[in-house]
Amino acid sequence: YITWCNGYHGPTIGIAYTFDFQKFYQLENAFLPCNRNGVLFPRKINGLYAMLSRPSDTGHTPFGDIFYSQSPDLDYWGHHRYVMGTVKGDASAWQSTKIGPGPIPIETEEGWLLIYHGVINTCNGFVYRMGSALLDIDQPWKVILRSKDYILAPHELYECIGDVPNVTFPCATLTDADTGRIAIYYGCADTVTGLAFTTVEELMNHMKENPL
Repeated sequence: YITWCNGYHGPTIGIAYTFDFQKFYQLENAFLPCNRNGVLFPRKINGLYAMLSRPSDTGHTPFGDIFYSQSPDLDYWGHHRYVMGTVKGDASAWQSTKIGPGPIPIETEEGWLLIYHGVINTCNGFVYRMGSALLDIDQPWKVILRSKDYILAPHELYECIGDVPNVTFPCATLTDADTGRIAIYYGCADTVTGLAFTTVEELMNHMKENPL
């Protein structure tokens, strides 16, 4: 299954599926405009398809929280539940303007490991960083852990200069089940793709040592 941001009458979430990556079948849009950052869970939860998303507006969204939705058939979505939102004040300012889910959640023994993006609005514009959270395995709208500090931020030249400066935007992950090693593919300044490595254990320890 594939999700993306459609542009019909405002941004919304498109869904398609393929068997061979040559022919694709497009389903109905998951939600009304305006919504972005649609992320399907890798398996059904309680017998239902599950998705994280970030309801937004028509422009360069000045706000945004993460929500959880369920569907019996990938066409009709409902039972929308709030998952987590921005953090005001200095405690975790890097995610004070908006947040959104990133790669597909990673199933671990302790819960769903979610890598997400957080944004702060500065005098020089938006800055996008990455954070991590742990969601309940059976009720993913419940947050068990969430990192106060970011795990990756724009520092390299290709992350700071480009079509949209100062962006590290998590897009996809590959996880080695035996070692727990995670490869994170992320957008750099909306211009090139970066690759970073970590492990499930490192992210878990980071959240436990720096909880929000």
